Amino acid sequence: MFDHHDFMFKFSGWDEKMPFGRGFGPGNGFPFGPGGFGPQRFFERGDLKFVILSLIKEQPRHGYDIIQELEKKFHGLYNPSAGTVYPVLQLLEDQDFVTIDQKDGKKVYSITSVGEKYLEENKGELERMESRNKHFGHFGAQMHELREEMFQTMHPVFKLAATGAFNDPETMKQLRSALAKFRTDVEKIVEGQKDRQKSEEE
Repeated sequence: MFDHHDFMFKFSGWDEKMPFGRGFGPGNGFPFGPGGFGPQRFFERGDLKFVILSLIKEQPRHGYDIIQELEKKFHGLYNPSAGTVYPVLQLLEDQDFVTIDQKDGKKVYSITSVGEKYLEENKGELERMESRNKHFGHFGAQMHELREEMFQTMHPVFKLAATGAFNDPETMKQLRSALAKFRTDVEKIVEGQKDRQKSEEE
């Protein structure tokens, strides 16, 4: 049996760790599904190691602090899991780039002289990533605004679901018509943007 209250619980509470909330895109906080952003496209191979090591260079950090700083650094567009961050920290330890101290029952990572030398030797890579991060800063702010607007748009739909209105064929017909119009309007905006870019290139 369809549980309307369960539906409301699962889909009206948007996850703050996801730019568009539950139901939009795969896990790990990436706002788009296949063909859009994804872990393999957000970082090139080895990039995450540079970023985490540079965060540790700023100050000694424990694992959860690093996860929070990565979220902040990439403006919510990248929300790494512990399963992503801790293997990188283990690799940095194995390469003698960091040392570990215990503080309040937590492992605190500090950069070593070997790690500092590694960052200096790869300064160009860090500058490249910082340049890209500036772009993500603007993009992330815009994405946050759209996320809030999409929530306001979809919230009435969630409320309808909670009342059992999805069982009414006429209501479903009206909803599908409204969503089809929205999709058509967005597609027109996308096509208009493509046309403007093409005219600018000519």
